Amino acid sequence: MKNFNGLPAVLIIFLCMILLPFKTYALTDDTNIKIEKFIKENMDKGKIPGLFVTVVKDDKTVYEKGFGYSDVEKKERVTLKSLFEIGSNSKAFTALGILKLQKEGLIELNDEVTDYIPWLKVKYKGREVPVTIEQLLHHTSGIPFKTIDNIPVSNDDNAIDETVRTLIGIELDSEPGERFQYATINYDVLGLIIEKVTGSSYEEYIEENILKPMGLNNTYLYRDEDIGENVAKGYKIEFLKPALYDAPTYRGNKPAGYIMSNGEDMGKWLKIQMETYNSSRFDRELIEESHNPNRKVPPLEDGSSYADGWYVYQRGGGEISHGGNNPNYSSFILFRPEDKAGIAVLGNTNSEYVGYIARGINGILQGEDYYEDVNDLNKNADMISVLLILISVLIIAGTLFFTVKALKEVLRKERILNKKDSKGIFKFIFSLIFMIGLSYSIYLIPNILYRGVSWDFVFVWLPKTVKTALYLVYISIWAVYVYSVFISLYKKEGDKSILILSVLSVLSGFGNALIIFTINMAIRSGNDEKVKLLMYFILGIILYVYGQRIMRIRMIEITNGIVYSKRMEIVKGLLKTPYNKFEEIDKGRIQSTLNNDTETISRFVNIIISGVTSAITLICCFIYLGFINIYALLLSVIIILFIAGIYYLVGRYANRIGEEARDLQNIFFKFINDLIGGFKELSLNGKRKEEFQEDLEESCDRYKVKRGQSALAFANMFVVGELLFTLAIGAVVFILPLILKNLKEVILESYVFILLYMTGPVHGILNAIPNAIEVRISLKRINGLLSQISSSDGKNNDSGINKKEDKIILKLKGIEYVYDKDGENSFKVGPIDYEFKSGEIFFITGGNGSGKSTLAKLLTGLYVPSKGYITLNGNRVSGRELSEKYSGVFSDFYLFDKLYGIDYKDKEEEIRKYLEILQLDNKVRIKEGKFDTIKLSTGQKKRLALLVAYLEDRPIYIFDEWAADQDPEFRLFFYDTILPELKERGKCVIAITHDDRYFNVADKIIKMDMGSFQI
Repeated sequence: MKNFNGLPAVLIIFLCMILLPFKTYALTDDTNIKIEKFIKENMDKGKIPGLFVTVVKDDKTVYEKGFGYSDVEKKERVTLKSLFEIGSNSKAFTALGILKLQKEGLIELNDEVTDYIPWLKVKYKGREVPVTIEQLLHHTSGIPFKTIDNIPVSNDDNAIDETVRTLIGIELDSEPGERFQYATINYDVLGLIIEKVTGSSYEEYIEENILKPMGLNNTYLYRDEDIGENVAKGYKIEFLKPALYDAPTYRGNKPAGYIMSNGEDMGKWLKIQMETYNSSRFDRELIEESHNPNRKVPPLEDGSSYADGWYVYQRGGGEISHGGNNPNYSSFILFRPEDKAGIAVLGNTNSEYVGYIARGINGILQGEDYYEDVNDLNKNADMISVLLILISVLIIAGTLFFTVKALKEVLRKERILNKKDSKGIFKFIFSLIFMIGLSYSIYLIPNILYRGVSWDFVFVWLPKTVKTALYLVYISIWAVYVYSVFISLYKKEGDKSILILSVLSVLSGFGNALIIFTINMAIRSGNDEKVKLLMYFILGIILYVYGQRIMRIRMIEITNGIVYSKRMEIVKGLLKTPYNKFEEIDKGRIQSTLNNDTETISRFVNIIISGVTSAITLICCFIYLGFINIYALLLSVIIILFIAGIYYLVGRYANRIGEEARDLQNIFFKFINDLIGGFKELSLNGKRKEEFQEDLEESCDRYKVKRGQSALAFANMFVVGELLFTLAIGAVVFILPLILKNLKEVILESYVFILLYMTGPVHGILNAIPNAIEVRISLKRINGLLSQISSSDGKNNDSGINKKEDKIILKLKGIEYVYDKDGENSFKVGPIDYEFKSGEIFFITGGNGSGKSTLAKLLTGLYVPSKGYITLNGNRVSGRELSEKYSGVFSDFYLFDKLYGIDYKDKEEEIRKYLEILQLDNKVRIKEGKFDTIKLSTGQKKRLALLVAYLEDRPIYIFDEWAADQDPEFRLFFYDTILPELKERGKCVIAITHDDRYFNVADKIIKMDMGSFQI
């Protein structure tokens, strides 16, 4: 008997074990901690000021808690009584009202809307079509989403009627009943039907027939004084943080989105939906019916189907949910009928994180690690707007700066008015039309990219920063345009227009990115959207191509100017360099720098244009990718940075090899100089020629090998970069889905598509880097040469240089000159104390290496004494002042083909006279200050150089072995006629000579021996 009595108990326990669900929602302390951590983390990410979370299981509310503030300024916390607008979750209440009218026989779901609202006639493809109540319930009416933009701001009693009247004669996007298309105004029409059928206001009907029977005593349809203290303040993101926002009143949209409730009533609402709230007197059959999905149209991309105010999913045992978003509030309600569990989240800002928090809590309660990428439109729009504001402010500030500068230049007459011809006027008209088109394109952005809405709608729903950004963008682009027109009217010589180039580079890169964005969007858009996107595709092409063209024109001008200025800077620096310092500079280096290095930096045009444009394109692409999925972007950036690091290491090696190759090129140029300068000597000695050729070949071979290594290093650098970027795309395809479990296929496709397009800009940068390295090497070499010549003390006091003096006394005061001061076997000339005077002839003689030429260079100021100094007429003089007093011909003279520094126009008769005297009148003619030929013998060239010295007419003449290459006749003429004639003219004549037979001509003879001075 006892065993019999125990059997029922065993059976009951067994049945309970079977019937109990395998997943439980018991909120342990660990679960609470995990939930609250998840909530707080995502509130912070979403910049949500206040939040309330309710979790129910069966007929119990197992979790309800407020987070953050209902009033940030007053530091009032969110509580159970805090009221929030529930947005589109209001639709479920309206749907129940419609279902109740149907059950009461007052309406049928298949009834046409015009049965109740006769004036509401709509069209599809130009013809009137009927729309049913059921189609409004299921969002298959074909009414466009953009109709939300036409909802009037109103708090009048007839606001719903006003709202619905905006639909009169509207063109539908699709045949009614054909496909799902969410349009909030569908439910406003249902609200008006309720009013027409019942004769009551929408608010009265819902309150009496829905809210009161359900026992939802804290759910409201009006903002009256009784509930004012409990209403949570609404916020919008502004400059990366929430800011209080008083949204317009849209009473006409109340059936679709403006019912208010709190966490307590949302808990009841969840239980009512799951039929576990026994206190509700509302018809449960209607609740159940409202959950029936519409199977007449295909499911949505996420697998859901729309019911009556609910999205129904088939995952697990079934899941029903709906989100709600208003300009400054959001909500999300989710429940699982089979498990009898539900979550409601209410927030006082419009944020996608509210829905994510609800779904995340649902995952945690089921023991799952839930993750999805949150694409919060408001947060992203605010970040992009802040970025645009910063860029626009910089552009506006830069434009104002350059405009003021340009105005000052006009006042200083540095900018001259440039009258426009017909071509210029055409360009202006074209640019103005383009600017108007660009402005209009910006105006149409929300209409095209956000399903046909206007900027007014955007300003209400998106962050305040969007409006600020829009106005500043308009101001910036028109300010730059006005500035560009101004500087095109008032031109300045050598104007680089840095601001215009900077803006054009940004616009060109943005245009390139805009092309791929529109293509990516058009792939998944309908034909109507494709037509709209085509305009932005064309705009992208215009921005890219026009920007590239203008930039290239301007950059070519600038680069040519840079090449010219660098060459002239080098030449001017060389001309200011003291002669002794100039002798230390490798002549091959001068040639390679002036020829090759300056030409290399001319490639700066393509490098900067392709590099900057590609960089801007990549930045825009990265921003777009971040907008799609921020976590995928971060992983992609990490992969690309890793690849860039490898590329950088390869680039360092290429850079080093490149510099070594350029150093070898200097040696090669030295051989070229030897070939040209010593060709006669090479021709006279076959063995010398062979050995020279061997050295030249060896130098060329070493340069060829090193140049090949450099080219190979750069080629490897490019191949490695290309390979690594390909690996990056592969990593995105194969690795990202493993790390980001919930990464949608469409997002992955977009990523791969954008990354493939980015291959072009990446290649542009990869190509630009080796060229940039070569330019960097050339600039380094140019600056190295400039540094070497600028370190020389070429600055002298110019006073007295051009002072005309008939008689001079040149005194040497203990001057010395030491070669290789730090060497053990250094050679020294001096010390010398001596005096040279006008009207005297001085001969300097001595053996080879005795110091004659060094003394001549000291006398002429080409060398600066190591010790001592030189005075001229009692005044201490610099080397430059001294040089200006000399005319002469050195043994290693150079004959220019033009009479530089000589006023030849006033000396034509004198020129003819000297040409006859020097027997050159039948060999050379001088036209406009230039010799018609200098292809003469060495002796004839020296006579021509003597002519130049005559014409310069300086107080001191110096001749270094002038007669050595002359025939006996002219040698005699030089000593017996030319030198005495110069003496008679009061010139101080100094001649370095070995012709002892003519020593009698000299007034004084100076002998040099191993640097010592003997009289």
